[in-house]
Amino acid sequence: MVLININERDKLTRLKQLKRIKSFLACLLLFITISDCKVYGQSGMTVSPGKLYFKLPPGSAGTQKIIVSNPNDRELQVGASISDWDYDTVGNNRMHEMGSLKTSCAEWFKVLPSSVFTLQPNERREVQVVFTTPADADRSVPVHTAMLFLTQMNPVNSRSQNGAAIKVSVRIGIKIYHSFLQTEDRDIEVIGLQDKAALPGVKGPGMLELQVQNTGKIWLEGKIKWELLNTKTGQKTKMEDQDFYSLPGDKRTIRQNLPRDLQAGHYTATAVINYGNKDELKVVELEFEN
Repeated sequence: MVLININERDKLTRLKQLKRIKSFLACLLLFITISDCKVYGQSGMTVSPGKLYFKLPPGSAGTQKIIVSNPNDRELQVGASISDWDYDTVGNNRMHEMGSLKTSCAEWFKVLPSSVFTLQPNERREVQVVFTTPADADRSVPVHTAMLFLTQMNPVNSRSQNGAAIKVSVRIGIKIYHSFLQTEDRDIEVIGLQDKAALPGVKGPGMLELQVQNTGKIWLEGKIKWELLNTKTGQKTKMEDQDFYSLPGDKRTIRQNLPRDLQAGHYTATAVINYGNKDELKVVELEFEN
């Protein structure tokens, strides 16, 4: 029998925690390294929903739930982490250090019952996200955001497409949105619509480039419907609808490739921008030669 005093026990506990963190970071690094290659093997988890919306005044709190499921026949260890995020000009997500953005609400919520938990094979668990808006929160920022990551901490052995042995770890992000407003103050400004040459490496007659700005005080989840009219023949061509997302103040560039088989002629391009309810529409047109 070996007796360990409190100080020694604390040191051993800290060493174990440090080793676990180093191992976890190594798994994350490996995950980031292999995330762009196709892999084979049983691994994964499912999380729902992918976004949480909180509308809370300063000094108030609210709770929402996410469901985490382990569809595998092996134990799944899950760890929660938080970071900041925003969009670039074409709508891609950009990750930032927790608490580094003015729009961050990363320190306003916590995960219960624990930020580290284990799911047994085929287990489904309910996790609570408890959000508390500080009484002195900056109200000049209409929307605050953060990203909650759930990461598989026990990666599994697998193989890449070329047969190389790798370890696979899954990381899923849940976007957190906060607004002080109970009503949705949505608006969008059209900056311009232009026809441009195709991007390098893309074959075709070119593209349309629409620029808009979110001038409201809430997040936007909109859709753009595109149509071309050949002004000589009267032929109409519908192009694929596009979804777009933005935060207050964001300027967004949306590109739509013209059909590859588009005949030479004079055209009118129409973009119908739906940025909220059915009656929240803006229409912009452009005449151009192909």
